Amino acid sequence: MKKKEMIKDYLSFNRSELKGIFMMLFILVGLFIGNAFFPKETWLSPVDFSVFEKEVMAFEKAWQIAETEDSLKWKEKFSKNKHFPLFFKADSTKPTRAFQEIPFMVELNSADTFDLQRLRGIGPAFARRIVSYRERLGGFLNKKQLLEVWGMDSTRYHSIERQIMVEVDSVRKININQATFKELLRHPYFPFSLTKSIMLYRQKEKRINAAENLRNIQGVNDSVFHRIIPYLSFDP
Repeated sequence: MKKKEMIKDYLSFNRSELKGIFMMLFILVGLFIGNAFFPKETWLSPVDFSVFEKEVMAFEKAWQIAETEDSLKWKEKFSKNKHFPLFFKADSTKPTRAFQEIPFMVELNSADTFDLQRLRGIGPAFARRIVSYRERLGGFLNKKQLLEVWGMDSTRYHSIERQIMVEVDSVRKININQATFKELLRHPYFPFSLTKSIMLYRQKEKRINAAENLRNIQGVNDSVFHRIIPYLSFDP
């Protein structure tokens, strides 16, 4: 009697437990059917890249045409410049050529950071440094002024010297009679002591009438005079 009661206790279920059992059986049957009718791996159809490859080929062709046109533009611009000879001595060990191809040129006062990065050894950071110095300077008068840019050594300069040029028409000048202390101090050629002397002289004499008046200012020797004169105007 006791065994029957024990078996009855273990095998008797209430309504909630029966629902749970049926739900579990339903899930197991569903998993079994799914495993039987659906493949374990799904194969994707190969992607057609032919259209993309055509676009890449068209882009590369357009890029080559643009580079050729750019090279011809620079060649035409500088073919008459005596500083860039078109002929060179023949090398007996190599086939002779009557024409030497002109390398691309970069004009320092109009070049942006992307143009400057075309030069050997000039990366993005160095290009930004050159542009920043040019803005403070008002423009380059001579390409050797690149040596004043922080980090520019003679080795790097000589490696790009033949590919840079300067057009001085765009150089920006400072009106010495109207510039503020801050504006003058921002220029690389006007350190604090020189700027202070100029401001005191201007305050005393009211205005600086001509370039020669600068020689009367403390700190303006011949070297400083010839360095700053190209960047100054003396308008009232």
